[in-house]
Amino acid sequence: MTPQDAREREITIKSVGLGLFLAFVFGAANAYLGMKAGQTVAATIPAAVIAMALFRLPAFKGGLLEQNITRTAASVGEALVAGAIFTLPAFLLVEIDGKKLWADLRGHYWQGAGILLAGGLAGIFFIILLRRALCVEAKLPWPESVASYEIVKAGQEAGDAPRLVFGGMALGGLIQILKSEKGVQVFREFSEGFLEFPRSVVRHFDYSKAPIGNVEHGGGIAWSTPALSPALMGIGYIIGPKLASINVAGGILAWWVLIPLLLFFDPDFGKRIGGADHGVAAYTLWYNVVRPIAVGMMLVGAANTMFSMRKSILESLRGALKASSAAHGTSLERTERDIPTRWVLLAVAALVVPVTAIYYAFTGSVMAAAGTALVMGAIGFLLCAVGGYLVGLVGSSNQPLSGLTLSALILSALLMQVMGITGGAGVAAVLGVAAVVAVAGSVSW
Repeated sequence: MTPQDAREREITIKSVGLGLFLAFVFGAANAYLGMKAGQTVAATIPAAVIAMALFRLPAFKGGLLEQNITRTAASVGEALVAGAIFTLPAFLLVEIDGKKLWADLRGHYWQGAGILLAGGLAGIFFIILLRRALCVEAKLPWPESVASYEIVKAGQEAGDAPRLVFGGMALGGLIQILKSEKGVQVFREFSEGFLEFPRSVVRHFDYSKAPIGNVEHGGGIAWSTPALSPALMGIGYIIGPKLASINVAGGILAWWVLIPLLLFFDPDFGKRIGGADHGVAAYTLWYNVVRPIAVGMMLVGAANTMFSMRKSILESLRGALKASSAAHGTSLERTERDIPTRWVLLAVAALVVPVTAIYYAFTGSVMAAAGTALVMGAIGFLLCAVGGYLVGLVGSSNQPLSGLTLSALILSALLMQVMGITGGAGVAAVLGVAAVVAVAGSVSW
């Protein structure tokens, strides 16, 4: 949309100021939603809409590049908060031998601030190294980025695009009002129920086929209609039927296959959890059994994808190094200019020092802190690449941050065991790695 040789202003006081203000607003909203409901919402699209509207005002006139700076600052700000609220409270909740790791946040303000700063910078550095491989060569749909582009494009054009975009926003808002209890509720967002199986009796016998007892099995399928969500429908429209079908297939496998099988083959499960009804039993099985299985499947699939992209990533890094060397005395296109790769690698290496200092405060051992910092770097780069790929598929509002954070916890815990770091120091180190990785992942995606 903006020519390569354009001389438009980009980083200005109003673009940065508005970006910081929106980052504060959306960050506060995400902190509240995340702590209350465990769910956050990406600010990319609403920030794009607000920036477009404000920069069209005569007194606040601004160009496309200024809009992009504002949108990016707002998006990164709320992402930083999302990574923090899923990890830092764990330091307050963990208790070892009757003593909490952190008694309160006020007394550990600088440790928390250091984690956020280190994670944010690591995420920025990692995505600079991965930008070409993920954003250019992987050919991903990037639904929310595409939606933001269409919003900005609609604001600049005089054709049908603005009418379609803002008409879609109006329709989505109307649906939201008509389905919400806080609006004018006319219909429900979804319907759900439980389809109970007929009771079945399995007669068991020993090696000689002598009867040894009967077991009555039941269970069923917890069903739900698709949720009438304008946001999810819009993302499904952007990513297309192929990728949307993959998402639907995961839901069918979880709720129509795995959970019914677990309920059928464990007939006493409901009694063991206090006589809970079928719906609660199905939910707790999904939360505690099926979801970890999904995390494992996600990691295997993402690792396979990243392995298949290994040549692309390596070529991207080599190309970035060559471009960095060739950039001296030459002019690159505006969209191909990155911070020189050597500078990025030096910055990552320099970042290890303050991260080691943070982990030293947790572990009390220089060797353990240095090892933990190196573990964080390796796991962080891997999960930033995996998370970036998944965001390119389904958007940042649907990216599995909790799953990737759990993966960081598991991997770092295993490595801490191997390194012999246990007890309170080990737990603090594991949480420290997960916190930095979660923040880095949130910012980089």
